[in-house]
Amino acid sequence: MILEMKGIRKSFGGLEVLKDISMNVDSGEVVSVIGPSGSGKSTLLRCATFLEKTDAGTISYMGRSAVTTNEKGEAVYVHHAELNEIKRYFGLVFQQFNLFPHYSVLKNITDAPVHVQKRPKEEVHAEAMELLRKMNLETRADAYPCQLSGGQQQRVAIARALALKPAILFFDEPTSALDPELTGEVLKVIRQLAEEKMTMVVVTHEMPFARAVSNRVIFMDKGVIVEQGDPEEVFGNPKQERTVQFLRNYQR
Repeated sequence: MILEMKGIRKSFGGLEVLKDISMNVDSGEVVSVIGPSGSGKSTLLRCATFLEKTDAGTISYMGRSAVTTNEKGEAVYVHHAELNEIKRYFGLVFQQFNLFPHYSVLKNITDAPVHVQKRPKEEVHAEAMELLRKMNLETRADAYPCQLSGGQQQRVAIARALALKPAILFFDEPTSALDPELTGEVLKVIRQLAEEKMTMVVVTHEMPFARAVSNRVIFMDKGVIVEQGDPEEVFGNPKQERTVQFLRNYQR
């Protein structure tokens, strides 16, 4: 098992955004997380990647505990150095790309593997060029983010995450900032990664994509997992009335 989360709770002020959420992700699995805005999807992903601190619950990667719960029911994180080691297990692709504007495409991809992971520069550059070929961007290595379309920037962001060789890749609504044509470019790349058995968790509003690519779909609403299972079951024969209502709104 790559990721295990149990009993995750998160509040902002008096608003409980995650209410006792548990989820596992196995190697090679693609899990799509769907649900209305404000359901807690992105907060769950941010807790999983330590961008937000969970209030309670446990989180482990590859069997290594990152978060435990003390006798008061509060989340306790491992020390900083250990947490940094565990962070190497995952990569994260944001909605807004988050590329460094003053770095070229190639430097955006190679900077962390060279300076954080201390890997040989020549090896990292060769791997980065291979990733750019995979993203159909090999001619844009020397370009800067401002010279790229949104779809190209998101594909660079995916290449940057893959360059760190993560065991699992998280996507937080990777197409929400893109128009429909550019959305197709990015979804094609994620579909290809799924075919290569890359372990992924994708928070998305793209229902046909989630149905076609996922091994498992999780439907969230109001901070809880309402329903989860095989995509054909969740989309074709949902068990919960709230799931039925949500999917009805997405019938276009």
